[in-house]
Amino acid sequence: MLTKNDESLCHQIVSTFDHVDSSDRQWYERTWLVAHANSGEVMIDTGFGKYTNRNVMDAFGGVVVKGTTQYTVRASRELRPDTASIAVGPLSYEVMEPLKKIHVCLKENNYGISFDIEFEGRMQPHESDISFTRLYGAVMHNACRYFQLGQASGKVIVEGKTYDIKKNTWWAERDHSWGIRPIGAPPPGAYWARPDSGQPESGLQPFPQIGKLASHWLTIQFADYGLIFMFYEGGDGKAASVQGKTVYPFGDERFPMPVTEVRYRIESHAKTNKVKSLELIVTTADGVVREISVRPLGNTYHLLTAGYLGGYKGWLHGKWRGPYAIDGEKLDLTDKKVLQDLSGGVDDTLCEFKCGKDIGYGILESVVIVA
Repeated sequence: MLTKNDESLCHQIVSTFDHVDSSDRQWYERTWLVAHANSGEVMIDTGFGKYTNRNVMDAFGGVVVKGTTQYTVRASRELRPDTASIAVGPLSYEVMEPLKKIHVCLKENNYGISFDIEFEGRMQPHESDISFTRLYGAVMHNACRYFQLGQASGKVIVEGKTYDIKKNTWWAERDHSWGIRPIGAPPPGAYWARPDSGQPESGLQPFPQIGKLASHWLTIQFADYGLIFMFYEGGDGKAASVQGKTVYPFGDERFPMPVTEVRYRIESHAKTNKVKSLELIVTTADGVVREISVRPLGNTYHLLTAGYLGGYKGWLHGKWRGPYAIDGEKLDLTDKKVLQDLSGGVDDTLCEFKCGKDIGYGILESVVIVA
């Protein structure tokens, strides 16, 4: 099927733009964007996914207020014939200036939140290493991504109250990834499955039991530089695996330095395993050692409700929900039963970062699974 993109001289496979070079149903392409008041009062989390071989596009918009209430709107639609626009129901994502400006909007709806945000990149994008893993011979992950640190402007409305989003007090982070990764109903025995995830495909070898898994992505902004890296928890307070780099503002000619080592000390909440506090010692390839103190500011968006991993109420990334569907809810994050139900997923936590005299802000995205 021809689309407007086929008019460009950008083809990379012998097919039209509505196809990809793999028939794997796990093929995906996603964006993620967080905007937050550095005071910790309000945080916005949003994302869009395109699943070419499932004929699905989905999206979510979420708002957390003062760490006590989380709102989410989820929507899904049939991808074809409109494969080009990044929009699902009231949610839309527009590239205004490539690698610099993004417009994200959640129009008025029945779930108590709406927002209109312009992201402006403050620092050079960081292109991560390709992730690749196999399980029982099949490719489980084969994906690439880039991150960017910036600031936000616009407004967000929560149950009739309007918060102005201003660049000097609201920062933002985003990523864009594509390739192959687990989506839809988890395979049998997968550590991220939930009772409401849906029935896995039958006749498959069960997923191996792996015990505890803990990984952490950090997108950190200081005034004149940033750090973007991830690590898996290992033994003796040293990361088992680490990748990432420093990033610098546009026009700054300093060379991005790879992160070569991360040492850490984590304190977790006993019942939910969520991060309570974190101390980091980060070494880069130029020999610079940075001691970073991480303080959560009280606002965490729980990405299970956005369809990540085992999903929420049967909503998972890439799951077919018909030509169009929309859902959402308001959650009381002071309710211990709610927090317990949201444990074992992906969390975006707004944090303050201190490194010497530098004070910055950003997101700690954690996955902590205790099988």
